[in-house]
Amino acid sequence: MKSGRERSPRDFYETPIELAIKAMDRLYEDENLPIDLRGLDAGCGNGIWGVASTILPVNKVIDGIDIELQDIVTCAFYSSVITGNFLEYKSDYAYDIVFGNPPYSLAEEFIRHSFTLLKEGGYIYFLLRLSFLEGIDRGKYLFKNYPPKRVYVCSRRPSFFSTGNRHTTDTLAYAMFLWQEGYEDRPEIDFLDWEYEKWK
Repeated sequence: MKSGRERSPRDFYETPIELAIKAMDRLYEDENLPIDLRGLDAGCGNGIWGVASTILPVNKVIDGIDIELQDIVTCAFYSSVITGNFLEYKSDYAYDIVFGNPPYSLAEEFIRHSFTLLKEGGYIYFLLRLSFLEGIDRGKYLFKNYPPKRVYVCSRRPSFFSTGNRHTTDTLAYAMFLWQEGYEDRPEIDFLDWEYEKWK
């Protein structure tokens, strides 16, 4: 915001790997994930979230989908990779979790479509601006019908423009939003503490 940078094509902003790993670790710590888990990285880009999912100590089948893959090498972290529009994706099987860093301009559409891909009790886990909590329409419709189970506010603002040891941030706050299919209670607010690796 007001950084003078041009908007990234397709709203592609690479998540810091340290944040993605910490987010996955916290998810496993707080939720009773199935021993045999099938997940989908919605908008997998260059595979950061696929890499982070490898830390989950469960049997995993992780698929990735994106309109344009950023780095074909990262396909090694997925069981399958689909080149296509996530919002048009239809699966022959249901997922335990849909996760990632969706384009903010399409965040609500990603959330709604993710619910159509979930197993009963499945999860949606997205990195979004904290300001996603705002909005009259979202309050009346999205959050009324699909209240988040938990919002993990990032204690450190992620940098989507890191170069070497320099982690330039914008003025926005971010959070990991967790939904669970069938959850109807009030959301919980918690905090996600994470650090950059010293070698970065």
